[in-house]
Amino acid sequence: MIYQPEVVSGAVSNDDDGTELGPVRSVDKALQIVELLMRDDQSLSAREIAVQTGIHRTTVHRLINALMHRDWLEKVDAAARYRLSSKLLILANLTHDARDLLNAMQPELERLSLRSRETVHVGVLDGFEVVHVAKVDSPERVGISSRVGARAVPHVTALGKALLAASTDDLVERYIAHANRLPDEFALIDVHAFRTDLEGTRDRGYSRDDEEDAAGIRCIGAAVRAQGGIPVFAVSVTGPAGRFTPARAAACVADLLGSVTTISRRFGWNNDSVGEATGRFPAAQERNDV
Repeated sequence: MIYQPEVVSGAVSNDDDGTELGPVRSVDKALQIVELLMRDDQSLSAREIAVQTGIHRTTVHRLINALMHRDWLEKVDAAARYRLSSKLLILANLTHDARDLLNAMQPELERLSLRSRETVHVGVLDGFEVVHVAKVDSPERVGISSRVGARAVPHVTALGKALLAASTDDLVERYIAHANRLPDEFALIDVHAFRTDLEGTRDRGYSRDDEEDAAGIRCIGAAVRAQGGIPVFAVSVTGPAGRFTPARAAACVADLLGSVTTISRRFGWNNDSVGEATGRFPAAQERNDV
C-alpha cells in the first residue's frame, strides 16, 4: 500500500494558567484522559473528563479530537460521550507477550491451512489500514506472494471487511468518510455497494474478496472477537482464483469459522460459536451502561 495516513501534530491549547500546552504536557494530559477512561470503564462527556482530570475544558476537547483522530477514543453513538476504542485492547494483546500469543495461535492457523490447502493470514486494523501480522503458507506448490507487515485498504480485502463488519457503526461511518478522501487508486467509490457488502458479511459471518484487492486472488475472512464482541484480529484463507474457486471457498467456510471460534475463545469470547452457526454475526454492540 502506497498511501500513508496524514500525521497529526500534538494538540496545542491554553491551559488554566494561561501558558501554552507544549508537546510534553500535551502527552501527559492525553494520557490522563486515557487512564481515566480505563479506570471508569464507561463513557464520559467532555465536561465529566474535564472535572475529573482538572484539565481545562477547551484543552479536553482538543485532546479528545486528537485521540479520536488516532483511533484511541471513539464517540458513543450520537451522544457527546467518549470511551476507549478497541485499539487499546489490540495493542495490549499484540505487545504483551505478543510473540507467545501468535505462537499459541499458530497450531490452529496451521490446521486451517492444511484443511483448506491455502495461505492463511492474520490481520489487524491500524488506523484505517489493515496490516498482516502473521501468515501460514499454503502447502501447495503454487501459492500466493505476501509478507507479514504488508498494508492494504480494508474495503477491498477480506481481512479488512471482516474487521469493519464486526466493528461499531460509528467506526464504519468514520472509515467511509476517510476512504472517500483517499487517492483515486484506493478510494471507496460505491458507498452503497460497500454498505451492502458489510451487511452481507454480518449476516453470513464471513467476508469475501473476489479478486477486488488483486486480480487472480480470492479470499474469505472472519473476525476474531474478544470479550464483549470486540474485534481484535481477522483471519483469512487466500488462494489463486483458478484453484480457490467460489465453490472451493464456500467449502472452506466451516473450517474458517471453526478456527476463528477457537481463537476467539482465547480472548474471552463466550458465544457458542461465531458466524453461520449462530446466524447473523452482528457488529460490536454499543455499550448501554450509560
